[in-house]
Amino acid sequence: MKSSFLRAGLALLCGVILSACGGSNGSLALSGTVTYIGGAANSTIVLSNKSNSDKLTLTISPGQNSFVFGKLLATDEQFDVVVDSIPPGATCTSTEAKGTASYYTVYRVAISCTANPYTLGGTVKGLTGTGLVLANGSDSTAVLPPATAGANVSFTFPTKVANKALYGATILTQPSNQTCTIDPALNPGTMPEADQLGLIVNCVNK
Repeated sequence: MKSSFLRAGLALLCGVILSACGGSNGSLALSGTVTYIGGAANSTIVLSNKSNSDKLTLTISPGQNSFVFGKLLATDEQFDVVVDSIPPGATCTSTEAKGTASYYTVYRVAISCTANPYTLGGTVKGLTGTGLVLANGSDSTAVLPPATAGANVSFTFPTKVANKALYGATILTQPSNQTCTIDPALNPGTMPEADQLGLIVNCVNK
């Protein structure tokens, strides 16, 4: 009889301990990594495990951060990690985020968020000569004089720039018989969550 009471007491004690650890029969911590490419340094992302309504709010930065859900999973329990809230101006994808819990699956969830890219460009004023080349880092674009004398010329760089990323346009090659400068009002700058087409290049004759 004492043995029966002792076993019952031990079972109750084990149940209380497991409950305090986050579940009645779980021992597997659902976890993974978040990678943020480009954009703002301190962005917030909200993850949830749809299978048991566990939510997790993280502050992420460029590079890689780890995360661990609070509720432990039992072996063979289903999990389904989804991104409920993403940083503004970003797109997030996931790998190995849905499956059956085991020692080999619960630690491999990976979330990757990438800042959305936008077009950088502007207007060249007063261009009459040929040979003007503008650059943003290693990205460059040639600008031809307008077909109509005195008209402005629009330009865009071929490679888009991630939102919140820094940009800095420069004159790589001056046009013949002219000197061009870039208005510093918007250059250099930080890419907004939209196309930045407000750069102004002014060209004058030598």
